[in-house]
Amino acid sequence: MKESLNFLIETHKLKKMPRTGWVLRGVENPETIGEHIFRVAFLSWLLADKKKLNTKEAIKIALSHDLCEVYAGDVTPFFYYLNLPKDQEKKKKLLMKWVRLSRKEKEKRGKKKLEMEKKAFLRLLKPLDQKTKQELFSAWFNYEKGVTYTGKFVKQLDKIETLIQAIEYFGPGKTPAMGWWEETEELIEDPLLLDFLKVIQKRFYGKKIAKIKDQKELESVLDFILEIGKLKRLPRLYWNLRGVKNPESVAEHIFTLLLMAWVFGKEKKNLHMNKLLKMAICHELSAVYTGDTTPYDRILPADNQQREEVLKKMLRLSKKEKKWIFFADYREEKKAIEKLTKKLRPSLKKEILLLWREYRTKSSPEGYFLAQLNALAVLLQGILYEKEDKKFFVSPIWEWTFEFCDDPVAVELMEEIKKKFY
Repeated sequence: MKESLNFLIETHKLKKMPRTGWVLRGVENPETIGEHIFRVAFLSWLLADKKKLNTKEAIKIALSHDLCEVYAGDVTPFFYYLNLPKDQEKKKKLLMKWVRLSRKEKEKRGKKKLEMEKKAFLRLLKPLDQKTKQELFSAWFNYEKGVTYTGKFVKQLDKIETLIQAIEYFGPGKTPAMGWWEETEELIEDPLLLDFLKVIQKRFYGKKIAKIKDQKELESVLDFILEIGKLKRLPRLYWNLRGVKNPESVAEHIFTLLLMAWVFGKEKKNLHMNKLLKMAICHELSAVYTGDTTPYDRILPADNQQREEVLKKMLRLSKKEKKWIFFADYREEKKAIEKLTKKLRPSLKKEILLLWREYRTKSSPEGYFLAQLNALAVLLQGILYEKEDKKFFVSPIWEWTFEFCDDPVAVELMEEIKKKFY
């Protein structure tokens, strides 16, 4: 448990690491690696499901694919391979182009990059037990080398998610986005994903395309992916209320909980891992439309000083108040999930809604366990904020977690957190 906690703490760094390509091109407040992983994981689930691939394998591969960047950093052709000129105009001009290399040069540089990232990933995994280490490394290696078709599939989806993000940042007609088109089109070979690229072209460029199989369904997946992208820059409300500067986003929190579900869910033999992972991805999807919510924000007084006094304590409510807040939130969130999934395939829509409901009501073993992991994710993040800012105090979260957690694995993790930091 100690080793798993240390691993988890290290991966929190990905929630503060902006992706290098966007930084170099001057994107203001760009996505972090954690946020990128979140959307790649969701996209992998949706399209692996459509392809009838193993969705659990796809999600794990997506989740592991950039973990090496905790120590390796986010490597781009510009950042790692080229000596960028100091002159800003020349630098800007170069960054507007794409890196074109011979096959031999690509293979040479790809090998060097792989060796560097492998070394970094093994360093990250070193404290873990052998079984966990092997599982995480196998998923990452599958992504890098395409050991299975699912590994190849997720690697292509990673490029597609980056392409979508480039279009969102720069607009479809801008040169940087066209550079990502070059790389993406060079890599994509799966027929379903080639059709998905056509749907992207139709959506952003108004390009007429020949009728393709399942076009409407692929368009609904694209709409959904664009909507959940809003979670990348949506700060978690509780941290905002507590005055945390640059708090984690909802997408970053989901990234952490997803990783916790994988690492600590293995300790629970009675849980369905595929279900647990999917539940972690969609447990806060409603925030796309409702914004992030907390029990506090419905009852906080208007006066700032009084609000601060409330936030210094654990929220203690009567059964009647708890019931009112729960059902008020539940109704709003349910409407948001239904709106968000409205155009998805009926079976997928039903699955997402059911997973969200089981989490919110803790009505399945997976929902009950994930709710406790979520509380621990909040606790750990709060402790890390307290370490950064001595004015921040985590005691109300400790009280809440002690009252909330009773699962043996969750309690053991909570005790390990206490030993680690206190």
